[in-house]
Amino acid sequence: MPKITESTVAEHRAMQHRAVLDAAQHLIIAGAGKVPTLAEVASEVGLARSSVYRYASSQHDLMVQLLVHATETWNEQLAAAVESAPPEAEARICAYVDAMLDLFIHGSHGALMTAAHQFPEAFANEEVQAAHAGFEDIVKSFCPGVSPTDIALLNAAITRASEMADQPTELAHATATLHEMAKALVAA
Repeated sequence: MPKITESTVAEHRAMQHRAVLDAAQHLIIAGAGKVPTLAEVASEVGLARSSVYRYASSQHDLMVQLLVHATETWNEQLAAAVESAPPEAEARICAYVDAMLDLFIHGSHGALMTAAHQFPEAFANEEVQAAHAGFEDIVKSFCPGVSPTDIALLNAAITRASEMADQPTELAHATATLHEMAKALVAA
């Protein structure tokens, strides 16, 4: 019987599960959005391939789990950024824009979204949908009149702006434009 590294089997399995997800995310980022096989994840985390199946049944299942976990983490980061901004809706929506851009440019968001698009049905998963709704909830918390459609359009513009990360002048211009768009949403 393998030796467990935590005080209980449940804690050990939770730690192994987290290690599997972390390894998969690391491989996705390193591979610029390429979804690793479960064998590659097993090798990265140092487990037998059969052990990885205890935590993820397929690449699709792995992507769903990564999307749920990552989105919950992103929501926490976004909420913290918005809450630390001045209380005015304009300041908070600009903080949201800046935090979203940071997630795309410096975080794992871009690579994970690239990977997830290889499994588009993962976006239809109820848990993924519920976690993703957190983006709307964050904006609604300080600006309840903004429609989900407007938030989705703002997020799409943020995604496009993040693609300019290697062009600082263009990114600065895009960020200023995003701030104006965002302010217009809360002013309406």
